[in-house]
Amino acid sequence: MPDMVKPKRREDEVTIPGRNGVLTIDEGCYEGYTLSVECGKRGTEKLGDIVTWLDGSGDLILSTEPDKVYRARISNAISIADVIYLYNSFLVQFKVFPFKYSVNAIRSHADDLTLTTPTSIKNKGTVYAEPTITVYGSGNITLTINGANYTLTGVDGYITVDSEMMEVYKGAINANNKYAAMDFPRFEVGRNTISWTGNVTKVEIEPKWRWL
Repeated sequence: MPDMVKPKRREDEVTIPGRNGVLTIDEGCYEGYTLSVECGKRGTEKLGDIVTWLDGSGDLILSTEPDKVYRARISNAISIADVIYLYNSFLVQFKVFPFKYSVNAIRSHADDLTLTTPTSIKNKGTVYAEPTITVYGSGNITLTINGANYTLTGVDGYITVDSEMMEVYKGAINANNKYAAMDFPRFEVGRNTISWTGNVTKVEIEPKWRWL
């Protein structure tokens, strides 16, 4: 199994003439990184099939963290070596997104929430979450999260706000022109308040809790 890695925070250091030290510009983002997994197989049966399967991108779950899932992509050429007689070893390097997500998000959607009244929810992760929020209702609606307003205009049935992709849509139809806000909703670590004004029947949230 690979070592546990904390992602690097994306920062720039700027030297200003006449000023001591450097000015650090923090983008509030994290860099992706590589997880190296050592693999082995006794015998050569289906070895070619295994190596062929280890390609592209997908969800990575490690036995050391069975409740978390990485978004990963195979990044290396795979070279197979004979360590001892009939035992083959190879290294697989996964380029991973900087965060780990709840395995519930891909297996059962057990983290998803349905709200019919304003409330507060707790971010269970260790870093802010970028949720997907679907608002059901009609007309002009203002969604308020932690005191920040996100206005939706001309809602007809429902509309979805995807904070991670920074997109607003209804099904396959782009609806960015119905969204008015300086940024997209996010859930900070700890408690987050959610309320709304307008004709709303329910709010469905895919919170996408994540961990460093």
